Amino acid sequence: MRYKFRCDETNYMDEETKKKYNMMNNLKQQLEWVKRQLEYISYQEKYEPSLELKVGEIYEFDWGVNVNCEFSNRHYGVVLADSHANNPLVIVCPLKSNKYGANPCSDINLGHIEGLVTERETLAIVNQIRALDKMRLYVRPIINDTKDENAKIKLNDVQIKKLIDGLKHVFIKI
Repeated sequence: MRYKFRCDETNYMDEETKKKYNMMNNLKQQLEWVKRQLEYISYQEKYEPSLELKVGEIYEFDWGVNVNCEFSNRHYGVVLADSHANNPLVIVCPLKSNKYGANPCSDINLGHIEGLVTERETLAIVNQIRALDKMRLYVRPIINDTKDENAKIKLNDVQIKKLIDGLKHVFIKI
């Protein structure tokens, strides 16, 4: 039995059909983002930030729908600065699995992070650090493998040191 994966769909299309397919797929993502934006607008009326986030903690965030290589949709992110409960924003560095290798100008290899659903090492993508509203944080994660939804995934001390050293290397060139 042959399995057909989504990424195989365009292999059997002519160039014109591929363009239309990609355009429709992009339009679908944009419409889903508009729907999420409307949900955020209705939710923010009663939302009060109450989460205390600490450096090194990893959460799933909604990065929105962005352009080309910018992070979009649901991805892990590591907290870079403590964010008190009354602060609606948190500074986050996106994470991705090391599938194709690290970019030496922007990626920091943190190694394997316990609790994440991947056998690969994890990269911190420091050229895409952002402040995100805590409303974008998924309190009930679906892409980690912790059974306890209250359990926090955190970088260990060695990984935090790698992240700090990597940030200095990328941003502070003397």
